[in-house]
Amino acid sequence: MGVIEELEALKGVARKNWKILISYKAWFISDILMGFFFAGNALLIGLGLTGKRTSEALAKLSGYSDYLTFAILGFMVLTFGVTFMSGFVWSIVDELYAGTLESSFAAPMRRITFFLGSIMVRLILNLLYIGIYIPIFWITFGLEVDLINLLKGIVVLVIGAFGMMGLGLIAAGIVIYLKDPGPFIDILEMLVFALSGAMYPVKILPKPLQIMANLLPYAPTTEAVRKVALVGLSKSIEEILYLLLISATYSLLGVISYRWAERRAREVGLKSY
Repeated sequence: MGVIEELEALKGVARKNWKILISYKAWFISDILMGFFFAGNALLIGLGLTGKRTSEALAKLSGYSDYLTFAILGFMVLTFGVTFMSGFVWSIVDELYAGTLESSFAAPMRRITFFLGSIMVRLILNLLYIGIYIPIFWITFGLEVDLINLLKGIVVLVIGAFGMMGLGLIAAGIVIYLKDPGPFIDILEMLVFALSGAMYPVKILPKPLQIMANLLPYAPTTEAVRKVALVGLSKSIEEILYLLLISATYSLLGVISYRWAERRAREVGLKSY
């Protein structure tokens, strides 16, 4: 297919998912409220543990003393990044449950078009939510972050998105093999949350888990975005270069592993319910 045809296919898949999303209007309310609940919990955790928003222990571990700002930036990266993994995985699971996986894969479009179309609406909404959260949090909680640096951090987030997309493709390939992928998805999402560095510095984890966290794309993305937003781009070159390496590696691994997984699955028949 040509570029125009692929874009039309992308739009078609995205439109289908948009219609599904708007049929559950309560999702919009819960999605927006989730950010406010998270910010409130982060503030209460910081106050409950230290008696104030700032923490000398956090500053020694991460270089940032304001726990609320630290956690909110981590939440932004995590919610955006998990969209790729959970979105790619659930696009396969939904087709499996509906018994339409073979017919969807027989459609004349690239597989990445199918996956990106499945999460396009969710990605746009997540960026919209960030645009709503930040001004409100800035006014309400007095976030200690420069707006220009925050915008630069969002650009760095796009770099990390390629790595998280690759991990999503790896997970989607694994799901094709499993008859009941639910437990696998739950475990994977909990693992990503625990190793993302969103709520606490990765440095507090045991050494093996620190290594694992830094080998997945989430923690490096969180660290790079957080440092660019709070310190500046010029002082974050090392984190950005490492993120580029991780993202490139996972992008390549994701494409290779998913193609292999689907090819192997086709040899025994794609599993549908």
